[in-house]
Amino acid sequence: MSEEITLLLTVQEKDQQGVDLSLKVERLEKQKIQVQRRLDEERAAVDRVRQQLQQLEHNSRLKNLEVDDLDMQIREYQKRLNQGIISFKEMEALRTKILNQRERISEMEDEALALMDEIEVTKTRLAEEEKALGEREKEFTARSQEIASRIAQLREEIASCMEERAEVATRIPAHLLTRYENLHTKFNDPVVTIVGGTCSGCKLKVSGNAIERARNGAEIVTCENCSRILYIH
Repeated sequence: MSEEITLLLTVQEKDQQGVDLSLKVERLEKQKIQVQRRLDEERAAVDRVRQQLQQLEHNSRLKNLEVDDLDMQIREYQKRLNQGIISFKEMEALRTKILNQRERISEMEDEALALMDEIEVTKTRLAEEEKALGEREKEFTARSQEIASRIAQLREEIASCMEERAEVATRIPAHLLTRYENLHTKFNDPVVTIVGGTCSGCKLKVSGNAIERARNGAEIVTCENCSRILYIH
């Protein structure tokens, strides 16, 4: 095997290492996004409970204000009754209104109590979910940092690999390196061995002449079918 083929194989190996490392980085970046998405989903779930509690507390305040308004109306009706300067028909109407308002107040007080119970249950649920979220945030943060650290390590490996590749490439004749680069745009393996008289890249038969020239190692031989650079171990 000629020195040029050996150098080309080294460049090809570094290229493949770079691809493999880049794929690992890509997978890890996807994992990191998934971790962040899961954390965002859990935060959103807790936030929905928090908003639910705020709405319940708002409804409770409105309910209490409504009860207070009805109570003020009853006091006003009762004051007019006590003054006794209205007709009997008006007095009966006021008594009916007072009775209806008191019944409504009783219903609303029951509703307010039910709201208070729901508020307490929701507060307890929110506290539990916030505590659980705190633990999950620690786990997600640790996992995210672990992934980021691994990505940084892989990027360093990629940079080192490409530096080694560049150094080897300087020792390859420019025209041969250009041929390799052009082939590499089409194939992951621009340089392949001949196995059983067949190009191991395209799996097609190679001529006897090409085999002999590759075996001799005095020149660069290419596959008549796919144009890959050929060599024999």
